[in-house]
Amino acid sequence: MLKKTFDINRIYFPDGVRSVYLDGRRVKKEDIQIERSFLEFESSDIDVANLPDHIKYLPRKQAADYLGLSESTLIRYHEKGKLTWITRRNRTPIYSRESLDFFNKTNH
Repeated sequence: MLKKTFDINRIYFPDGVRSVYLDGRRVKKEDIQIERSFLEFESSDIDVANLPDHIKYLPRKQAADYLGLSESTLIRYHEKGKLTWITRRNRTPIYSRESLDFFNKTNH
């Protein structure tokens, strides 16, 4: 995300604001939400069957568990164009929970 390390919990986004400037750089709200979800999954063992509502993005391994598929099958679905992921530089792909739910409804 950013080269400088900083506490992502200290960033405040007022209602209706999608990005703010922090230390001279623009930081998107979506990027911070993705990073918070990713760090929360890294730091704890969250049961994928009972996800909290505030988690809107899932890393690849947890997305595969959420859909009940293997990671390689998930990648194949992406290559065929059935699933899309959010790519981040030098990080694992991450999936939005909405797209996973939509995929689950249409294919199962």
